Amino acid sequence: MGVAFNRFSGGRLDLANSQGTLWQGSAHVLLNNLAQPSEALDLGKVSWDTQPLQLLAGKFAVSITHNQGAPFWMTLDTSRLHIEHATFSLPTEIVSTLVPSLRAAALGGQLAIRCDNFSLTRQEILGQVEIDWNQASSALSLLNPLGNYHTKLEGSGSGLTIQLSTLSTGPLIMQGNGRWSASEGLHFEGTAEAEPTAKLQLQELLRVMGNETTAGSGKYQLRF
Repeated sequence: MGVAFNRFSGGRLDLANSQGTLWQGSAHVLLNNLAQPSEALDLGKVSWDTQPLQLLAGKFAVSITHNQGAPFWMTLDTSRLHIEHATFSLPTEIVSTLVPSLRAAALGGQLAIRCDNFSLTRQEILGQVEIDWNQASSALSLLNPLGNYHTKLEGSGSGLTIQLSTLSTGPLIMQGNGRWSASEGLHFEGTAEAEPTAKLQLQELLRVMGNETTAGSGKYQLRF
């Protein structure tokens, strides 16, 4: 099962400390840093409970629990992988692992993931995933929290469209749009800027995040 998990994710994900069986068990999910193979981020413990009767209908259905959160459903058949009613949290370090250029920012806060109906088929991605980054922080800033941010991932053909927005008033304002696909990877463009009274305090962080669009403007380009 761990080998299949690794192959399905293109080497990004692994299972560790597995216990139980395919039908009922638990394991820790690891996110691999492809640039530093020796480094892996523990995304938490998942437990699963497979429903054998669904096999009679040609489906592999499993109830999954992440850490101590509420269980959600994942169903796999010959044409699609479907996830419904999933709500869980992930460590903020996942951002630095997926976007190495942000590692120096040493980001903190809480990432809350919501996914009501999301499907993967051989041809397309369907549904939405919403991510809230609450109480965002950085070791490069004495102003914490920086704000709360919302990202919406929406299935669009063979990839995902990405929308980033700032949820509430804070010293750091971010927004942007992008797209991800398995064949082309991640392409994102946006801006980050400080509130007028916080420009000096956030200057070091902003310089790590991107290049200033115009000298003296205080607006920095996010490009990944």
